[in-house]
Amino acid sequence: MTDRELVRRAQHGERQAFDQLILRHQPIALSLAIRIVGDRERGLELTQEAVLHAYLSLDRLRKPDSFRAWLCGIVVNLCKSHLRRPRVETLSLELLSGGRSFDSLPFPDSAPQPHQAAETRETHHLVLAAIEQLSPPNRDAVLLYYFEQLSVREVAALLQISVPAVKGRLHKSRRKLRDQLRSTFTEWQPRPTTAQQTRSKQMIPVTVLDILKPEPEKDHRILVLTDESLRRLLAIWIGPYEADDIALSLRGTKLHRPMTFTFMADVLDKAGVQIKSVTVSALEQNVFYATVHAQRGEDCFTIDARPSDAIALALRTQTPIFAAPEVMESVALDVPTDLEVAQGKGLSDVLEIDPEEKERRQKQREKWESMSPEERSKESHEKLLTHLTEAGTLSQRDESDDE
Repeated sequence: MTDRELVRRAQHGERQAFDQLILRHQPIALSLAIRIVGDRERGLELTQEAVLHAYLSLDRLRKPDSFRAWLCGIVVNLCKSHLRRPRVETLSLELLSGGRSFDSLPFPDSAPQPHQAAETRETHHLVLAAIEQLSPPNRDAVLLYYFEQLSVREVAALLQISVPAVKGRLHKSRRKLRDQLRSTFTEWQPRPTTAQQTRSKQMIPVTVLDILKPEPEKDHRILVLTDESLRRLLAIWIGPYEADDIALSLRGTKLHRPMTFTFMADVLDKAGVQIKSVTVSALEQNVFYATVHAQRGEDCFTIDARPSDAIALALRTQTPIFAAPEVMESVALDVPTDLEVAQGKGLSDVLEIDPEEKERRQKQREKWESMSPEERSKESHEKLLTHLTEAGTLSQRDESDDE
């Protein structure tokens, strides 16, 4: 039975018809709520509240075919009321820009300064003003996808258009926004190529001194390099995955299966490519850039890279690491003469698992080991189907598709 028929029956008082509508569309509504508020329990509560709102106002639904989009719209409005403010997603700066200068970010435990808050508000207003210049269809897609954090499928459902149409609107909007804001954000200007970057003939050899984890619950890590004297430090913000791999390399931890950078090193070796050196070669707009110097046969070539990727690969291939003198002179920190330097003291903190998380994993493993193979298979399948449904990958089939 189609949504139109079920809605008509529900509007005439058939409770079972409404129940069937909810059974069909509640999974995507729940997934939508969880994505917006970021909490499963709260998402369940908001979804149930949305179902109640839908039941009480079903008579006002003018387009019975659009029940799913209408229900999702109620969910979005309830979630907005719950949040009371725009949702802020914390993204890894390492993933966005490839290694930030230590001085370019505040230390995690320091509160934002008034001028920083003012700059953030100004940036927010500039971006919103640019979005307002988009056409209404493109503006709606951008706000739902980037500000409400909905998936492409969920945006398509709400706007009642196809997934390719959503992707097309987002692509056009990104291109127009980039053109509008390019002059405002200097970091969006094309950066110099490897050949254009200023490099000194005499690079400074450096080694990894330590990796720090300032806040246990945050993902950011600090990679600290030092020169041969151990008296000059170069600090770079990096992401957690690269930090973990670097820490494992420094501690000489052997794993049963190759991780990403071990795999990369093996592929390069089989392809006959030798990594000769890696260099932290430039600092542009508070973002570090690295260069990988490689050789295959008689051919020598360079590859631009993020510092964290280049250094992780260098450790796996036992390749020397350098820093450009101009980079060291610009941002290196001199160690006070009354302080001594010891390598690798922060590595255990980087690889350490939170005690509560460790206990949770242990209980989960004990439960898993106590189950029979059939029970394990059944539980795994049920969890997979649940996650796929919540993500919107799976949804209740509309019976009209079979007619």
